[in-house]
Amino acid sequence: MHEQPTVGDAGPTSTRTVDRALRLLITVLEGSTGGTLTELSRSTALSPSTASRLLGTMAAHHLVRRDETGRYRAGIRMMQLAATTLREDPLYDLVGGHLTALAEETGETALLGVASSTDQVLYLRQASSPRQEVQTADWTGRTIPREGTALGAALNGTPSPRGYLTSLRPGSDVIAVAVPLIGHSGQIVAAISINAPVYRTAEPDIERLGHALMRHATAISAALGAPARQAGAPASPASPLG
Repeated sequence: MHEQPTVGDAGPTSTRTVDRALRLLITVLEGSTGGTLTELSRSTALSPSTASRLLGTMAAHHLVRRDETGRYRAGIRMMQLAATTLREDPLYDLVGGHLTALAEETGETALLGVASSTDQVLYLRQASSPRQEVQTADWTGRTIPREGTALGAALNGTPSPRGYLTSLRPGSDVIAVAVPLIGHSGQIVAAISINAPVYRTAEPDIERLGHALMRHATAISAALGAPARQAGAPASPASPLG
């Protein structure tokens, strides 16, 4: 006799449905499309009818919502889950006050980055200075390459005689300065950075930003239980979160 599948068994069809729903949800949350049904279905290679059905199910669970323009956004339940997850992350909570202090001290934007993969950096938190005439875009939740960026170099443990790393990406009008954060195991767990407009950031300004970052990074790393290290001693690169 053949064993009959139970209600809880996940066959190929149900697995495929879950995969489609997750891809669709991630696309909504990333905000990489305009958020309309047509754009979401095109981006995920789903038929409009399939996308509409899956979005309707997620909306019923408040994971997504449809705004007054017909675009899909994160739902209240998804926001609650994200907020709870961040509150439970000691790094997120610990660094917040330091980013605010850095933004107020330097007049620039301070950011926290973590390794989301072997080649990507995820912006986890940001603080902007109230003195900025033009407020910068909020990069929280976005990713940038680890290669060719100051945050990426800091996460990779790239040595620097100055103690901080800088980058100016091609076509960018913003210079970034970054330093790593060390955890209790002696491994790099994250990095903090300051982004400043190129047109008003000279070498003395970069040095000032770098020293401010180093001072706060030392305090954060100590709070994380980082072991005492000789000056300039290399640390293990940051591992991806997931």
